[in-house]
Amino acid sequence: MSFPDAALSELSDRGPDRAPENGPGADAQGGGGMPETTTSVPVLLLDDDAQILREYVDMLESIGIQSHSATSAVRGLAMLEDHPEIGLVVADIRMPEMDGLRFASIVRQMKRTGPSPQFIFITGYGEISAALAALRLEASDFLLKPVRRSDFLSAVRRAVQRVEADRAISSIQSLLPIVARWQATAASTQRQALVGVPQLEEPGPIPPTPAPTGPADNSPERMAEMKSRVVQVIQSRQARDRHFPQHLFADPAWDMLLDLTLAKLSSKEISVSSVCLAAGVPQSTALRRLQDLERSGLVRRRRDRDDRRRIFVELTEDAMQRILRYLGVISMSPPREQKGA
Repeated sequence: MSFPDAALSELSDRGPDRAPENGPGADAQGGGGMPETTTSVPVLLLDDDAQILREYVDMLESIGIQSHSATSAVRGLAMLEDHPEIGLVVADIRMPEMDGLRFASIVRQMKRTGPSPQFIFITGYGEISAALAALRLEASDFLLKPVRRSDFLSAVRRAVQRVEADRAISSIQSLLPIVARWQATAASTQRQALVGVPQLEEPGPIPPTPAPTGPADNSPERMAEMKSRVVQVIQSRQARDRHFPQHLFADPAWDMLLDLTLAKLSSKEISVSSVCLAAGVPQSTALRRLQDLERSGLVRRRRDRDDRRRIFVELTEDAMQRILRYLGVISMSPPREQKGA
């Protein structure tokens, strides 16, 4: 299972009781003021309640997003076949014939020319097992009914941004073989043009910057200085977010590393849910970035010895040394000249 304590934390805030089945709820102010979204990503809406589907369609139309709707999973699969441009699926979990999670699992296995669609799951039940299954399917979001208009549209916007990013990466990757062939042709042409011209010796590879030699300075004074620098970096990022839209500079992985560094220097233990909260992004996004950091060898997880249900996250020794060296580099600025005599 992928980070179960984070999913448990999210569901515990909402409560396990079934939500009222009265469809998407409007905000207290009516949900107005949402700017129109410019996107070419169509959305598939999947729910066995036709009235709820109509409300979803109306909300998406109000911000300029095209959608298709289906009241059954079988019809939804057919729509994906007929409309391969669909990049996002908003699916109810509990449906007759086939639930939304099974539907998503089948879609993930379908052969498509581009990236697999993103998924947003909506349910009237606060089931932990459903939340965990959604995480395993790398769902973009998990919402409980009745869904507020602002929550629904915000989740769709985030998912659409991911779809557009995935498609841009896929387009670039499709061009790589063409670029490689062009480079090979250009190199061959250049070699033919230089036949008979004395060749200069090609320089060797630039050696990597060597790591500091000698024993590391882990004195209490040095660690206190590093802790102060980490706090300054975190405060500077928080100050930036107060003056600029936060989404423009979203860097959840770096925020996680800073939070884990501060915890290590303070001799504190930090849980999966806490480090995800520090990232300032949706929990599903934070969990993916945490997995990226773990695969890169920068963080590791371990279970609490006193409570095996709780999982802590900590920096690896290599990551800690990298960050300490980075803090040392950014602190080496030239002294300012004093004005006046």
